Amino acid sequence: MPNFRFRAVSRSGAAAPALLGAAAVLLGVGGLTACSTSDSSLYAGAGEASSTASPTFSAEESASPAKVSLSVRHGLTALGTAERAVSRGTAYHLLRDDEGTPEWEIKVAAESGAEWAVTVSDDGTEVTDKHEDKTPDDSAGKFDTFRVPIAKAVQRAADRHPDQELHAVASSKNAKGEDMWKVTLTSGTLAEAPRTHTLVDTRTGKVSRVKERK
Repeated sequence: MPNFRFRAVSRSGAAAPALLGAAAVLLGVGGLTACSTSDSSLYAGAGEASSTASPTFSAEESASPAKVSLSVRHGLTALGTAERAVSRGTAYHLLRDDEGTPEWEIKVAAESGAEWAVTVSDDGTEVTDKHEDKTPDDSAGKFDTFRVPIAKAVQRAADRHPDQELHAVASSKNAKGEDMWKVTLTSGTLAEAPRTHTLVDTRTGKVSRVKERK
């Protein structure tokens, strides 16, 4: 006579693992769904951006306006690159060298009082040379007290002349003896190109004078 009790137990025993397996599958699907909604970047494929990822901006994009010339944007990036190359550095002089391979020559004052000459690539992203200047400017230590940094002065001047190229920035003084940033922009990169000199107040950021030289 067949042992129906044994068979019944066998079916019951088989049903339990099946139910547990189904539950595990459901839990796994639910867990995967929860993970994918809370951190979808983990499952983004190669070259595929997450829809929930926060937007990111490069230093160049966040530091410079989009409507100014490419030269100005690269110059602003170069200033940041040069300052990062010197511990607690403050850039206070910039010159674009167009002879041979274009590059940026930037002077940076360190907190210790030392002065560094930093050369940066044309796109502003790479330091190509750096050395300490053994004969620093007498006023190099004052630039960290300026309320308006050199980059802000460049932006103020470029806002008025968005199509011009950045040529140089240096400290200067107005007729009253007040400290100013002198930003020189050019209409082209040739040596004889027309230049615009803009004075920006180092305390307020106000543009006090614009002088054009044909």
